[in-house]
Amino acid sequence: MKFAAWTLALLTVATAGCRSEMTEARRAQNLSSFDHVWETVRDKHYDPKLNGVDWNAVRAELRPKVEKARNDDQARKVMQDMLARLQLSHYAIYSNAELAQPTPRKGFVPPIAADAVIDRIKFGNLPEMPLRVHHEVLPENVGYFYLSIFINPIKVMPQFREAIAASRETDGFILDLRHNPGGIGGMAMGIGNYFVAQPDAKLGEMIQRDGTLSFVLNPQTDSYTKPLAILIDEGSASTSEILAGGLKDLKRARIFGTRSAGMALPSLIEKLPNGDTFQYAVANYISTGGQTLEGAGVTPDEVVEYKEPYGPPDPVIAAAVKWIQSQKENK
Repeated sequence: MKFAAWTLALLTVATAGCRSEMTEARRAQNLSSFDHVWETVRDKHYDPKLNGVDWNAVRAELRPKVEKARNDDQARKVMQDMLARLQLSHYAIYSNAELAQPTPRKGFVPPIAADAVIDRIKFGNLPEMPLRVHHEVLPENVGYFYLSIFINPIKVMPQFREAIAASRETDGFILDLRHNPGGIGGMAMGIGNYFVAQPDAKLGEMIQRDGTLSFVLNPQTDSYTKPLAILIDEGSASTSEILAGGLKDLKRARIFGTRSAGMALPSLIEKLPNGDTFQYAVANYISTGGQTLEGAGVTPDEVVEYKEPYGPPDPVIAAAVKWIQSQKENK
């Protein structure tokens, strides 16, 4: 099952849940959890037809398996199998052990200064996670801003505005979203606002069962209008895809790196009666160019791979810098 998320998208599991024998009280909690998950999908999935999945038949098939489960692991596996029938990201169930002891994420982390770690952030029902932000003006006179995850706007946005202010005299700007799994969707607009000059541009639309919400951008008085490069890779998901895909469609940014994760569904996270954590999508996301990002991702304008062992020189940054310099020469 895919489970990279708008607000999660960063955990892979390495520990198993409780394997103690099932008491009748615990069985009742698991059945209540199953019913809640099933009803939530039925009532809140953005497609009333659930993309053709016979949800009543799924319940009839799987609920008896929860009743017969001998322990929490088995009951949880049945519920996870139920969500897998949807074949979508952002539908997942996690035990407390999985959230408390996630396997460390592997993959790209840029060679940035030690002070890039702002804090360890607690967000909703998720475990603490490191938030990394770094900005500088590169030697080639290009502004650079790296963000590891879209959370804690109170701390992130002042640093982003500082990066924009420090880049006024640069030839272009690089927004590095590689291995950024997403987070708070509204931050895509908060950052996107600084890269547009015309009002009413939008990154795309969030299609819910009961309506549509547009991600409209509002130009700032100090918007940055010089060339913009956005860096993505297979670890860029959700809010990262919304921001990169939307600015690409608006022809405001050129995208470098490798295709993003294709996991762009807005989601919510809540606790179940049995104590597990349940994540579920509440909308589909369509970019302003009409692209469905779920399952497809954002395709770079220039495909540039950056393989382990990571370290300087960074070919993706180099390609972005080269393009920015070419824009200056073409003027």
